[in-house]
Amino acid sequence: MELFSTITSPAFSELAIFIGAGMAIHLPQAVVLFKTLGKMNEVRSFKLVFLLDSSKEEVRQRLMGALDLVTAKGLLDFLDSPPTTRWVQFHRYG
Repeated sequence: MELFSTITSPAFSELAIFIGAGMAIHLPQAVVLFKTLGKMNEVRSFKLVFLLDSSKEEVRQRLMGALDLVTAKGLLDFLDSPPTTRWVQFHRYG
């Protein structure tokens, strides 16, 4: 938390979290993660971005469903705006 408070750049506005295809369904149980993000947001506000490493529609829907559950539980109430999701594909080399 202390390290996070040292960011002084006015360009900082987003905090991106990489989500692997298999992790999306576990988000609703990640209460500690969201409490920590809430405390971080108190120190320095940010927009939350989830980067999903998958191009499969089924995995995207799973993430969206998980985020709906997280929102329903009130775990994102600290945010000024809903989180953004981006679909990315990282290249893996041998």
